[in-house]
Amino acid sequence: MVLLEEIDQMLADWKIKLDLISQNLMDLCELLTYQRLSGASGFSPIQLTGITKTKVNPVLDALNELLQHFDLLSQTIDKARSLRAAMPRFLGADQKAQEIFQLLNQASIDLPTTITPLAQRELLTAAEITRKITPLQLLVAMINTFQVVKEMILAIDRIWLDLEPQLDIAEAEVANLQRQGESLGIIDLRELELSRQTLVSLRDRIESDPLGASTNFDEINRQIAKMRADIEQFVRAKAKLQAGFTNAHTLLQQLIFLNQEAIAAFAESQEKISDCTSLAPPLPSEQIEAMGQWLQRLETKLKEGLTSPVRIGLENFTAKVNEYIAIANTAIAVNLGLLQTRQELRGRLDALKAKATAKGHAEDVQLAKLAEQAKQLLYTRPTPLKQAEETVKQYEVLLNIFLYRRM
Repeated sequence: MVLLEEIDQMLADWKIKLDLISQNLMDLCELLTYQRLSGASGFSPIQLTGITKTKVNPVLDALNELLQHFDLLSQTIDKARSLRAAMPRFLGADQKAQEIFQLLNQASIDLPTTITPLAQRELLTAAEITRKITPLQLLVAMINTFQVVKEMILAIDRIWLDLEPQLDIAEAEVANLQRQGESLGIIDLRELELSRQTLVSLRDRIESDPLGASTNFDEINRQIAKMRADIEQFVRAKAKLQAGFTNAHTLLQQLIFLNQEAIAAFAESQEKISDCTSLAPPLPSEQIEAMGQWLQRLETKLKEGLTSPVRIGLENFTAKVNEYIAIANTAIAVNLGLLQTRQELRGRLDALKAKATAKGHAEDVQLAKLAEQAKQLLYTRPTPLKQAEETVKQYEVLLNIFLYRRM
């Protein structure tokens, strides 16, 4: 037995549901995006194209069907409410209550008749199909349809709201990248020009195919990001090259200075040392000049935009100039080494003579003779270094003999 309280609660619940559905459908239909898509409220319907037409037209049809289903559901609930209002208090009340209960809980709603295409029929398939459904089943279907419709319309709304400002930003970015590319001497700007033309095309497609425009815009953003990365890489490579050239000029000047020192040391050693067959000759001036010319050619090629060959050439130049710097340093060390040896021998002789004086052997004829010979050799230009070294050694040996005897 159906209780009236149960029926009244059902009707109250359905009223709440219908009010919510009505409000939400009204809010959806009042969206400017929906009105532009459907041609409602005086708008001319947009002639959709591309992927937007494929996806949105079925959604608009689904919304129209959703509105029809809302009418069917409202009519069914209104019928149940009318029956409840006209229900007799005593005789026949149970029968009416059962009728209302069945109306609310059984397949009481006739959906619009659907035509089965001939290609989909079998021999016993009806050409027309009429389905009956419960109010709750219809409500569930309406909830699912509303979610799909809402998401699609809001997606179009976001694209129309956001895409045009994003296109403005992208066009400004492309123009900025083009200016950077031109200022940096990047000749091939075809990708930038293609992106610029694509952005113009997208702006024209925003209204008729916003979904397609949005998809293509994502690709444009990837292209812009790649081009930005390419330019940044080019800037870094160019900065690295400029630093490389700065370092190359510094190394070249260092080589010139060191080679001049090597030349001076070579000349001084030749002037002051007679037996200087072990001297290291400085680099010929022609090799130094060739290095300068090599660096100038690399700078010219850089101005012509030949970045990759210049980078390799600069690496080779740096290796060669460092090799020459090592040669110059070696020559300086070798050539000054002979002069330092002569100076050390002078100091060594003075120390030995002071020792001989302190020990009372300075007046020894042999020691005095060797001291005089060594001094003459060490202070003569050019100095016979080996002979002078041998004489100092003889003086030291003889002095040590005298000192040993005294012990």
